[in-house]
This record gives sequence, C-alpha cells and structure tokens, in this order.
Amino acid sequence: MELAEILKPIEADLLKVKQEIESQLGPGGPFIKQAVAGTVDSPGKLLRAALALFAFSAEDSSGKDKAGIIRIASAIELIHIAALAHSNSISELDFWLGNETLDVGWRDKISVLIGDYLFSRCLKILTKLDYFEVLCDLVGVVARICEGGLEQLSMAHDLALNEEKYLSIIEKKTASLFSFSCFWGGNLGKVAASQVEALVSYGSNFGMAFKMVNDCLKFVGDEQTMGRVLGLELRSGDLLLPLIYLLKTAPKDVGKKIVKSILSEEDVAVFVIKEMLKEYHLVECCVKRITGYVEKAKKEAGKVRNTRVKKSLVEICDYVLLSPLETFVALAVP
Repeated sequence: MELAEILKPIEADLLKVKQEIESQLGPGGPFIKQAVAGTVDSPGKLLRAALALFAFSAEDSSGKDKAGIIRIASAIELIHIAALAHSNSISELDFWLGNETLDVGWRDKISVLIGDYLFSRCLKILTKLDYFEVLCDLVGVVARICEGGLEQLSMAHDLALNEEKYLSIIEKKTASLFSFSCFWGGNLGKVAASQVEALVSYGSNFGMAFKMVNDCLKFVGDEQTMGRVLGLELRSGDLLLPLIYLLKTAPKDVGKKIVKSILSEEDVAVFVIKEMLKEYHLVECCVKRITGYVEKAKKEAGKVRNTRVKKSLVEICDYVLLSPLETFVALAVP
C-alpha cells in the first residue's frame, strides 16, 4: 500500500494545510519558497500534520470545525522546516537540495535566516488564532529541540557517548514534535483523555523510531552520495545509532581509529564503518531497537476507538518505518 492511499482519509485536509503554509509565507522571496517546497509538495513529507489530523479524528469528527487544526498543523510543519534549516546549517549540510545557483558561502547564513523567518510565521499563526495554551506548549517544544541540539553538539565525537544519552537527545529533537502533534490534534478534536494519552505515546514512539530509521538509512544507498553526505554528518559529530553501537562494541583502539578517520575528512571512513557494522552484527541490534519502538507505537494505536484512524496509524508505521528498515537490512547485509 502506498502512503498516498493511507493518507486518503485526510487528503483534502492535508491539501488545506499545504495551502495554509503557502499563504503564510508572505513576501519572503524565492529562498523561502524554495526551502518550503520540498516539504509541502509531497503529502508524504507532511507527517506531523498528518498525525495531528488523524488524532483530531480519533473519535467522531463529524460536525467539528477543522479550521483550527488545519492552522495548527500548518504551524507544526513550519516549525519542523525551521528546525531542519537550523540543524542543517549547524551540520554544514546542503539544505538547498543540490541547488548550484546559490553561492555556497551564503547557504548557511540564508538557512539560519529562513529558520528564523519560519519561526516568526508560525508564531503569527498561533497568536492570530488566540491559542495561547497551544503557543506556550509549542514554545516549550522548540526549547526542547534546541536543548537536544546543544546536548548533541556538546558530545560531538565523544567516545563515551551512550545509547541512553542518544535516546534522550532524539526524544527532544525529533519525538517531541510528533507527540505534540498528536496531543493537540486529539485535544482540538475533543478526544477523550485516555485516547489522547494513547495518541501522545504513539507519536513519541513513532518519532523515536523515525529518527533511528533515518540514521540507519544514511549508511546504505548510493555510495557516492552516501560517502559525501554521511561523511559531512559524521564530521559534524552527529549522533547516529549504528555508530553508537559500533563505538560501544568495538575495541577501544578501533573506536579511536574510527573517530580519527572521520575527522580526517576521508569519505572512505564511511565504507569502513559500514563493513564493521556487518562484522560486529550491529545491523541486527539496530533493527531490534527500532522494532521495539514500532511495536509500542502500534500497541498505542490499537487503543484508538475509531477503527479507520487506528488502521491508518498502524499502516503509517508499516510504510514509514518498517518498509525502510527492511531496505536498510537488505542493503547493509546483502
């Protein structure tokens, strides 16, 4: 089943979210539109908005005014794009998706400004709606995202980094916005408190698995692209689940060599690491950890009374998380 089919029940609402985002961009110029286009042009990229909309409908949504949740879902996606712009700038990654017309020396500076601009548009949406409580909660989530980013930077290339700290960081940087989406979707949809609790737990577990799957996929795929992009991420000190397991499992002297090779800016280090993941059977460790979170998410989805929403939440897990995880295993251990 394709993602478009899974999202069919909320297709019209997702289109409204896209239109709301575009209407909020204002006179930001081509840089803003270019940065946002990659997210809003594909329904599959509006995952946080999709979860908010499904949570809104977790109980009978007939007769409910959807204007508020459409705007809040739009604000959530703007926050996500803003955070992505800032994060990629910090990691020195190409936020511009291969645009060679923009001078490289300006890209990081523009990414920071884009992030700030999108934050301001998000705040404008929420203040205009007079959703003070939502605004306060979202500001708290932004603070958690920043806190997670600062913690990640403080542990760059630290051989002592451990899985527990990694999980704490990705809960703040990634999972918190997913759980926020489910919480306010459910609350605006006047869903029962027990249902909202299950939805929030679903969002948190989904977000944790989502980040881990993305980590793993960075170690497979096209070798030229993987070597360049992953090499940049590793040199910036990003905490990626397979690398954490490798540093924990490999002998200390091997761990030091791995870090040294990463810092040497040799892309070949990426492929050495990939081979070591197979040698130490760490692909299986990654899969076990991720599937644990997916199973928890599905269990929480099972508590949702609305059969259609329940089915959609489970299918999103299969498509967005388990299918790419199978690809990781197939490519990492051919």
